[in-house]
Amino acid sequence: MILNKKLELFEENINFQFKNKQNLLNAITHPSFIKEKFDNKKIIENCFERLEFLGDRVLGLSISSLLYNNFKKSNEGDLSKKLSYLVRKDFLYKISLEINIDTILKRSNNHDNLILNTSIYSDAVESLIGAIFIDGGYNAAYKFIKRVWGPYLNVEESNLQDPKTHLQEISQQANKSLPKYSLINKEGPPHSPIFTINLEVLNIKPIMAKGKSKREAETKAAIKALKIINE
Repeated sequence: MILNKKLELFEENINFQFKNKQNLLNAITHPSFIKEKFDNKKIIENCFERLEFLGDRVLGLSISSLLYNNFKKSNEGDLSKKLSYLVRKDFLYKISLEINIDTILKRSNNHDNLILNTSIYSDAVESLIGAIFIDGGYNAAYKFIKRVWGPYLNVEESNLQDPKTHLQEISQQANKSLPKYSLINKEGPPHSPIFTINLEVLNIKPIMAKGKSKREAETKAAIKALKIINE
């Protein structure tokens, strides 16, 4: 009963009501939940990863279509940059928090690592899109994606190229904290110093990076952190 109520609230939040509730249940049942709850995994059907596969393709097509129609003067390279930004794992994690998918996702209780959660939640968004596609067709999935991603389509070029800003957004949404950059060393001659920066963010192992300026070193560290999140 409690789960049913949560599902109803979630459907209201995403503005889509499933005709077949099993499609939604399939989308929110992560494989880790099956492995934890059932010993004989072979007899338990789990559609999560299949829906994730489908949702990934539907998302890519929908975002490509939205970008093509909204930015008629943009060339292929600019459209590709926007597409890459809007479908990457760390951005999907941002979306997962916005639609509160964590409130209904069935997964292993052993997964308390923020980086692992980033992957699980971003995969769940794709799985959800796949389920909407199965339940309501392409138009329903397209409308959902347009509604949720719409505010971010006009992302500025500077944001696409600023890893520090992007990492800060993820960290603030995940645990209300900012990345911490610390200068741990400065070496070399005065006219050409090398700065070593230590970055602490989320629960990633501290990251070190070097640069000809503190900003360059911090940017390199942020890039490393985003790469870990996306992998």
